[in-house]
Amino acid sequence: MNVRPALLLVALTLAACSPKYLPNTEVADTAENRVIINLVERYRQAIEERDVRALKEMVSRQYFSNAGTTSDPEDDYGYDQIEQVVLPMLKQNIKKVQYGVFVKRVRFESPSRAVAEFEHSFRYLYVVEGKDQWQQRIDFARLEFALEDGVWRIIGGL
Repeated sequence: MNVRPALLLVALTLAACSPKYLPNTEVADTAENRVIINLVERYRQAIEERDVRALKEMVSRQYFSNAGTTSDPEDDYGYDQIEQVVLPMLKQNIKKVQYGVFVKRVRFESPSRAVAEFEHSFRYLYVVEGKDQWQQRIDFARLEFALEDGVWRIIGGL
């Protein structure tokens, strides 16, 4: 008996049964996941283009962040701070952004709540004391989404 054709047949069968992933992700290709991945891509593009209007449309008025510290309420912020501080800074102080995202996981906590976990790399040109400087970083992050009146919006993670 020739073992090689049998091994090839087993390998092809296993490959055919393995899940299909959305491009440039480690996320199974499902309709639900596709929606969230498309939102993450829209967010990435808006950051890269410094499109304040698009970002405001994507962020929920219910947005909240404790900035990673549950014991210090002084660093908590919501939609108003994003609109009044963060987005103007993106538009005025940042000259150029290069932003890459690789989604590792999408998790639905309920039919109206989802989380996208990703690795991101960013490089941006900003002005400090009248001088242009580049900053770059690679990190892990997550965006939290809620379905509000039929529209998915970011409620955490910026």
